[in-house]
Amino acid sequence: MVTITPPTFIPPIGPTTSQTGDRNKGENFSKPGQLLKAMVLETKGANRFLLDISGQHLTAESKATLTPGQTLQLQVVKTTPQIELKIVTSTPDQFFGRSITLLGKNIDLTELFQAFKQQTPSPINTLPQPTSNILNNFLALQQEILSDKNGGQAIKLLIDQLGLGFENALARGDKAAAGSSLKAALLDIANIFQNVENIAESSTRLLTIIELFQLAQLHSQSDRQFILPLPLPFIEQGYLLVKYNDDNKSSNRDSNLDKRFSLHLTMAELGNIQIDFLKTEDVLYIRFRTDSQEKADFAALYSEQLKSAVSGTGHINLSFSADAPDPITDLIQHLIPEGNSIINTKA
Repeated sequence: MVTITPPTFIPPIGPTTSQTGDRNKGENFSKPGQLLKAMVLETKGANRFLLDISGQHLTAESKATLTPGQTLQLQVVKTTPQIELKIVTSTPDQFFGRSITLLGKNIDLTELFQAFKQQTPSPINTLPQPTSNILNNFLALQQEILSDKNGGQAIKLLIDQLGLGFENALARGDKAAAGSSLKAALLDIANIFQNVENIAESSTRLLTIIELFQLAQLHSQSDRQFILPLPLPFIEQGYLLVKYNDDNKSSNRDSNLDKRFSLHLTMAELGNIQIDFLKTEDVLYIRFRTDSQEKADFAALYSEQLKSAVSGTGHINLSFSADAPDPITDLIQHLIPEGNSIINTKA
């Protein structure tokens, strides 16, 4: 692992000094796993370099060969006793390092609430009121989905409240939108309870899942492909992949032109499932993919029930297969640009 250790902080010179000069040295490195972008400003000899990280100038030590003007993607390894950053060399490295987090539960707040209850007395009542409200509202909405007939709208509300646009909202100056998200609440909890191991681990794990999907959308490099997590309590992991064709990129996106989307899921009893939808003007094509032929045959027994559960469309063409991939592996493959390899052949 190639690391960077920034031992000193130098306030930037110029108009940004007043904004960042008084910041704490470690403010931009709040937690392990955090991703940062940096630029090498100059070399200072003896494996020392001057970096610009989020407007802060830091002199850092590294055995890596760095050149002025080089852009780096960094990940926080630890913040004590001194800050240590890892150089992330490529998109696959970022995902292979983080995908393990998703092998457990999905975005489920139950574990976090249990972590609070394990403390005596429970510190949950000491949370700032806005943070407490966000957690309770999100958990209530997750539970309502289980019995709500209008599940699609409820899922949209859940996704909107995650905070996938947290940084964009801050950049726009919309602190209200950023501060009302689940990500804001989790950041608050991770900061307040950083010394309470089980609460810190639970909040950090949830943050990592949210940031994985932020990173996924960032590296999709497309305004025609959207990757949305599905924070549903009855799935282990899952996301929705929406693709628009070139024609749909125009103002006709809401017309009857082809629309494609797919659900990528892992469920305790059913394993990996992928459901592909293609909507044309006349037909809705649904391909139900499982990870074994036995499961595909079982699902096919309920074809008529599946068709009757779909409303708002005419003819439905339903098919079944046994080639469902692992959701996270498939996500990574979507994000690696075509022709690129996860193996560095230049090394």
